[in-house]
Amino acid sequence: MPTKKPRKAPVPSTPKSSSPAPRLGIACQGGGAHTAFTAGVLAYLFLSFEHFRRRGEDEKWFSLVGLSGTSGGAITAAMAWSAAPDGSWSEGARRVLHYWNRNKASLELKGKLPLWWGEYFTNAAAQLASAWQNWLPAVNLPPSPFTSSLVQERMRDDMRAVVGLTADADRFFGREGLDLFVGAVDVVNPGGEPETAFRTFPESPEAGLRLDELLASACIPELFVAQPLSVDKGDGSGQREGRIFWDGLYSQNPPINDFFINRQRNCKPDLLWVVQINPNTYEGSPGGPLTPDDQDDRRNELSGNLSLAQELRAIDVVNRIAFQLAELPRLEGPLADYKPVTVCFIRLGERPEGPLSRYRLNYASKLNRDPDFIDALMAEGIAAAHRAATGHELVRPHHSMTEACALDFPNPAWPDPAELESLLDDPALAAQWRRLVTV
Repeated sequence: MPTKKPRKAPVPSTPKSSSPAPRLGIACQGGGAHTAFTAGVLAYLFLSFEHFRRRGEDEKWFSLVGLSGTSGGAITAAMAWSAAPDGSWSEGARRVLHYWNRNKASLELKGKLPLWWGEYFTNAAAQLASAWQNWLPAVNLPPSPFTSSLVQERMRDDMRAVVGLTADADRFFGREGLDLFVGAVDVVNPGGEPETAFRTFPESPEAGLRLDELLASACIPELFVAQPLSVDKGDGSGQREGRIFWDGLYSQNPPINDFFINRQRNCKPDLLWVVQINPNTYEGSPGGPLTPDDQDDRRNELSGNLSLAQELRAIDVVNRIAFQLAELPRLEGPLADYKPVTVCFIRLGERPEGPLSRYRLNYASKLNRDPDFIDALMAEGIAAAHRAATGHELVRPHHSMTEACALDFPNPAWPDPAELESLLDDPALAAQWRRLVTV
């Protein structure tokens, strides 16, 4: 998107934030293996935050107050959110990179149980089989409880290893002062209303985030048996009951309302960055998706964007209300909590000249954990975040919003990705970073 000329933003009659820097929320859309792109985005952003901190500019430009995510976006956001012993932002970047390196279906045997030594070939066979979908009858089999349990235990082990948990740990904690919202959907929904099916975790932030809450958000029904969780009944009794959950794609992808609902003005973000995985535009044949593969792909993209579009539309409406209220005398009560938020995007796209140029980003590839593909996604995430940052796209409202009702913010001198290598403090990750930023 071309860089827009600076313009004078409307000034509300009340302060936009109690912080000298805009309060920032980052929302990470789900999308299976494609959320390795999000790992690249968050790695660049968190290393940049550390770069600013070491320059004595910590929270001068942005005050990160929360992360949200769904499915793979939730797991990636949670790795960045997890508490760092030294309090550095670099640790968040290291953890998202470590998680996706462990999640690759590689030929590497170190740290893997013998059961997973052949996963590179299993992954390749699955991708080959998907290529024949247009010429073979569709066969839908129920998920295997055994395979579901096996894969989910692997995911738990990977998360434990990355965060530094013991083998029997079932939860972990996040950075102090940093919220996390993980989206999942209550499959049975005994509440009986549409909104009661939408759940965000951690259910009890003071008790930490359960690994199974992350697995609930990433529970793709085609692959996994519905994830059981013990949750509060929600009737004020304090009693708990068992519920089953599916992927947050079917509820909030990613959660956004949680940053704003039932919050006072000075607790809401001023700035929201959305890491979007699913494209808004169909770029296939002019006649639309015709083959089974293309139809599955586009249905998945549209489903993945539906809740995001609805929540952004609500933000735009609130922005217009807040803009009108700012013209009134000093407000008190609930109306005083209305405030505008500037929404910006970092989007995954197929660039002809980019690291993903030799890959097709279709539905089948969301299940592709080939090491080269994951690296290409992370490399594109780093490049996309840097382009958006240096192009002033992270401090100005996106053109899809009512721009006159939101604010611009100052833009720092963002570092070149190559400058950030030394902040990783891990020779293997530093070498990988060097490769990723020179693709």
